[in-house]
Amino acid sequence: MKETFIDLLFKTLPHQEASNLLDSLKQEPTTSLRVNHKKTTLSPENSSKVAHCESAFFLNERPVFTADPAFHAGAYYVQEANSMWIGRVFQYLRQTLGGGVVVLDLCAAPGGKTTHISSLMEGSDLLVANEVISGRKNILAENVSKWGDGNTWVCSADPAQFGRVGPLFDMVFCDAPCSGEGMFRKDRNAQNEWSLENVALCLLRQQRIVSDSWNSLKEGGYLIYSTCTFNAQENEDNVSFICNTLGGTLVDVSEIDAYGALYSIKKNQYRCLPYKSKGEGLFFAVIQKTTSCKTLNKNKPTHTKAKDSPILGFSLVEFKSKSWLIPNSHTPQLNLLNLIPGLFQIGTPFGDIFKEKWKPHSAVALLHKASNLPVVNVSDDEAMAFLRREFISKKTKEAGAVVVRWNGFDLGVANAIKNGLNNLWPMEWRVRNVFQCNSLFSR
Repeated sequence: MKETFIDLLFKTLPHQEASNLLDSLKQEPTTSLRVNHKKTTLSPENSSKVAHCESAFFLNERPVFTADPAFHAGAYYVQEANSMWIGRVFQYLRQTLGGGVVVLDLCAAPGGKTTHISSLMEGSDLLVANEVISGRKNILAENVSKWGDGNTWVCSADPAQFGRVGPLFDMVFCDAPCSGEGMFRKDRNAQNEWSLENVALCLLRQQRIVSDSWNSLKEGGYLIYSTCTFNAQENEDNVSFICNTLGGTLVDVSEIDAYGALYSIKKNQYRCLPYKSKGEGLFFAVIQKTTSCKTLNKNKPTHTKAKDSPILGFSLVEFKSKSWLIPNSHTPQLNLLNLIPGLFQIGTPFGDIFKEKWKPHSAVALLHKASNLPVVNVSDDEAMAFLRREFISKKTKEAGAVVVRWNGFDLGVANAIKNGLNNLWPMEWRVRNVFQCNSLFSR
């Protein structure tokens, strides 16, 4: 590690804490995941519980996740354990708000926090997941679809565009792009790329992101600011900037730490240090907005009509020349469609109607609600072939659209014909190499 980083660390933390942290950064990183309990009650083999997240586990070793059909089915999400504290923060804050909260995950890709928050939301809550980098937005949309909650809209917009819509959101999560010191164990190249100049650039970028999007947060709403770095400039100093310049008050969420795992330099600002809270580095603080802001958006609300759908509890909506499934509880929120910038996915992709026949999108089968389509069970080899988007040669009594199921996990949709299954797994989701099936879940 660079001497400049070590010097900065000792300026930021007390001597013993800095020494302990440096020792921990020399150790191997951990591998952790969150199980989607709406899809399975199983626990992964050879694992131990993550104390601060009831659905999460540490793995004894890192497998090839691409070779596990359960991974593609959205039965779990591979996520760094300490980043799961953000989901615990959401649970705590959610208790203070009424029904139908609207939440923005401002820097969402690839989707760890997004899928965690969506799994904890209540029936009429809506999550908007944003990724400004165009090359990363599609993996975010894919992971949201596979997770299968159906309560998330995905967009790609600059933070300033949200600032112009006015106060739409009850909560804004900003996991700000940072110098990445907390990821040194997982990415050794990050150590070589680190510099004081990069810290300074990140600091300005973080302040711009929060300042530009601040107007989109309702008065009394919560900004959850986080980074995966250790220095005070990008953490405590930035929180002071937000509170003093933009108008916010720090919120005490220390009740979420029943394990003594979090560490604070300043009150109501929390650090996850790898030797105290097993996982990588994370900083977070909750800031409640105390200044009012004007409604800037002059667009009129969209009066989009929802139609009945084949999926119980969901409605069908036309948007961007495509059909989407949204929970019935979200139909009152359709007036947000032309207010949220860069929106390109709402709820779950429905598929296409071709010659008066429904050609479902595989995301329909990945919803945790029943899809009402016939089911065809497949073997390990057939499941891996399906994920490669190959034709499955298999006799079946079914005809037309079917759900492809492996070991109780719904993988996607196929079109059953006389001699097999025409694969409807999305081309952009396909597995490009041949793997032998190897799952974390035994049955």
